[in-house]
Amino acid sequence: MSASPDAIAREIRALEDRRYAAMIEGDLATLDALLGDGLVYTHSSSVVDGKASYLEALRAKKFVYRKVERPVENIQVHGDTAVVTGELRLDVLLEGSPRALRSRFLNVWTKGPNGWQMVAWQSTPVPV
Repeated sequence: MSASPDAIAREIRALEDRRYAAMIEGDLATLDALLGDGLVYTHSSSVVDGKASYLEALRAKKFVYRKVERPVENIQVHGDTAVVTGELRLDVLLEGSPRALRSRFLNVWTKGPNGWQMVAWQSTPVPV
């Protein structure tokens, strides 16, 4: 018997909590497990990273996440795929310069042989 959409949504929310905590803590091992090998990560600047380049940028401290708030987050479950949308507020160091970013995002998780993994991220800046 498969899990209900509500149970899957709770699981995805917990995975998102783990992912954001790992981003702030610089926990690359956790991120490596949570991110799918085919990840397409589109930053609010329109720069696109794959899994390896995203993890390398974190390792090199190209960007350092200091605080993350998710005031709006909606999760839709479609079988073995979950689509997360919402609003995000980030306090980040971009190449050493502090920045406060506010974005809307779309995030996709799929369930495969390695469990649930994030396979796509798209962030769009909210004008201030």
